[in-house]
Amino acid sequence: MEDDDKLSPDLVWQPDGHLTDVALTALGDGEEAILPDGAAAHVARCPICSSALGRTALLSLRAGELLRAQAAPAPSCASVPAAPRAPLPIAAIAFALALSALGAAPSLASGAGGLLERWAAIWHACSVVVRTGWAVAGSGALSGWLTALPWLSAALLVVVGVGVAWTRGRQLSTDGGM
Repeated sequence: MEDDDKLSPDLVWQPDGHLTDVALTALGDGEEAILPDGAAAHVARCPICSSALGRTALLSLRAGELLRAQAAPAPSCASVPAAPRAPLPIAAIAFALALSALGAAPSLASGAGGLLERWAAIWHACSVVVRTGWAVAGSGALSGWLTALPWLSAALLVVVGVGVAWTRGRQLSTDGGM
């Protein structure tokens, strides 16, 4: 920016060496380019001008808030009412759910036949693991609860493995696979 585009020194500096309100307003509005060299550096060094800059910036913000609050919306900027929403198609949703349930019924019925057997097998496996763990713990082989953690994790892995193998075995036998 050329020197002709900058504020004159009498508009920037007070006789006591501090910045004028015009210079502080320009700084507060982010118009450093119109100030001569050294004005921004002076504010950074001078606590009096720095404090005055803060007050000026707060005053500018407050004035902007008041102007926005008093400004009436222009007719062209009036809020357009939102388009009415279409009603929720309850009947179509209910029909789709009923159709889905009807389609899933054969698969649910065939899978429910072995459900009681699966629960019985899991219950039996859990009871065997608990009785074995109780017997090992009662024999004094474990000297504290921390040493039981590997046994518990191993038992959990065995139970999960038996469940997976049993489920997979039934799938293979019904599908005619290996």
